[in-house]
Parts: sequence; C-alpha cells; structure tokens
Amino acid sequence: MQKSLLLSSLLAFAFISTIAQAEVTGIPTGFQLQAEAEKNTTMISTPELAKMLNDELDMILIDIRTATEIQNMDGKIDAPQNVNIPRGWLEFRVQRVALSKDIPIVVYCGGGLRSPFAAETLQKMGYTNVKNYSEGFFGWKKAGLAIKP
Repeated sequence: MQKSLLLSSLLAFAFISTIAQAEVTGIPTGFQLQAEAEKNTTMISTPELAKMLNDELDMILIDIRTATEIQNMDGKIDAPQNVNIPRGWLEFRVQRVALSKDIPIVVYCGGGLRSPFAAETLQKMGYTNVKNYSEGFFGWKKAGLAIKP
C-alpha cells in the first residue's frame, strides 16, 4: 500500500512539474497529449471489458506492452481474444489481426498511459469501433480477474 501511495505521489509531482514546464516552453507534454487522445476515444472500465470479453467473441483485445513488460508485470489478461502488438509496431502489425475496419477493438497497456495513443492511432487508420481499457493490466490484476503468466 505504501509503494502505491508513493508511486501516486511521484506521478502527481511529475504531472504538475511537467505541466509547469509546458507553460514555460509552449511544448505540449505527454500528459496533455494523452488527455487529448482520451477525449477522442471511448474509455471502458474493468467491468465493461469483462462483459465484452464474455459477450463479444469476435472482438480483438490488443495488449500494447512489450514482451519484457508483460514478463516483468507477471503476465497478461487471460482471454482468447488477447493479442500482443507492442505500441511501436501497432501501425505495421494490426492489419494481421484486425481484418475489418468495423471489428470491435480494445487496447490496453500497463496503467492506461500509452493505450489512449494507440486507440487514437487505430481510429486515424480508419478503425471505427475502438475502445481504450483505461485501467490497464494493473486494474485487471487488482480486480482479481484471470491473468495468464
């Protein structure tokens, strides 16, 4: 619990420091860009994702973390619809699994920082049914739902 509180405090400090720096330089921060991406994307919660995984067997769940991150975080969401396409390769590999522009796609990362960018990119590519699982792998694991090591 103390690690979690410390991490939250450090992230809050980094966020405030970054916003202050952006005001000085005029360069948007990653947090500002993330907020913009989130505005353009449907965000879903853990219960919503669990329901989708149960009800929509044709959907694609894309984990955008690297293989090393998946290993270091002790696994991934245990679902047959789950595929791993690291964020850096998304634009080049998504067409291998998402063959229709209308197929339901949900993207996630560890904690919801990078996945809004992935969702926004997929929408720019023409995919019309994209959602972001904002709680990420940490939210899924914290809820005690099935993970695959």
